[in-house]
Amino acid sequence: MSKRKEAEELLVIQKLYDYLAWISPLINRLPRDRKFTIGDRILNRLYDILEDLIKAKYRRNNKIDLLEQANVSLEIVRFYQRLILSDNLWDRKRYKFAAQSANEVGILLGKWVVSIKERNEKNR
Repeated sequence: MSKRKEAEELLVIQKLYDYLAWISPLINRLPRDRKFTIGDRILNRLYDILEDLIKAKYRRNNKIDLLEQANVSLEIVRFYQRLILSDNLWDRKRYKFAAQSANEVGILLGKWVVSIKERNEKNR
């Protein structure tokens, strides 16, 4: 694997890690009923995504399944974030940063999937 591809994989993992570090304190400040419902769902999904990305980084084959699963989970997180905004639990500035962070991870994740698919096509 090229150094550039490895760097891209590490970048998406680091971006997700940074996003988790930023969002965790915000979730902990939600009202109790929302913290233990939607807040836990967001954090658990993000932890699952992080685990999937790390597993995919070290897996030799079948990375696509893990990455596509992570992508679906990221989309679910986006909807949960919108629910928090619509419940007026975050201001627009926080929501905007959360949405941008999710989009950055999504873009990098998408690039990783495309590079694997291209590599698979070349090896056929």
